[in-house]
Amino acid sequence: MKVLGIDCTTKFTNIGITSDGTVLSEVSLELGRQQSSRLPILIEEMLSDLSMDISELDLIAAANGPGYYTGIRTGIAYSAALAKALGIRILPVSSLETFVHDLRTMGIPLAPVIKARQNCIYCALYFSDGSELKPFVYPKFCAAAEFAEFLCLYPEALLIGKDVALFNEFSALPNNVLPRTVGRAAQTALMGEFYKDLSISPDKIQGAYLREPDIGPTSY
Repeated sequence: MKVLGIDCTTKFTNIGITSDGTVLSEVSLELGRQQSSRLPILIEEMLSDLSMDISELDLIAAANGPGYYTGIRTGIAYSAALAKALGIRILPVSSLETFVHDLRTMGIPLAPVIKARQNCIYCALYFSDGSELKPFVYPKFCAAAEFAEFLCLYPEALLIGKDVALFNEFSALPNNVLPRTVGRAAQTALMGEFYKDLSISPDKIQGAYLREPDIGPTSY
């Protein structure tokens, strides 16, 4: 099974192509305002380097948020259009789960944090049995103080994300922190294989924005 994974929800554009659990190609770039124009070109280049025709793709996995509004729209619009043109299904994937999915073998609670606006964050809490993640707190938008207070009940949870350091509320917690900026580039594609049975028709995918947008094209 060949899967194309696309995640445009953060400052980094993550693209990966996998086949039966093997990563064939992956790239992570900070493209800024060039994201929408470069995305199709990058995918064409990846396919060309692999000597793979686009018609060989069996599924597209697309991160649908939360994160940058413009990035979410760019990623799911392109993914849905491509899936529809190819006559294949699409898998919407949470950007927060994509951020931590490769860490599931640690077998501890994982708490990804991404800065939203002012003193607010996007966050979630996943429990892991060492092979699979189970959402305990589904992706949400809330004040950093609210999530920090909740995590007092789970000192064994690993806080994940460079943005954790931006909030004093987390510094008082005993939780360990993994200050990664971005997850693995091909993780969305790998999750496409992992959750393939949850794929949907491309015309049904929607963005998981979790809040109303700020004013401006680059709101986060």
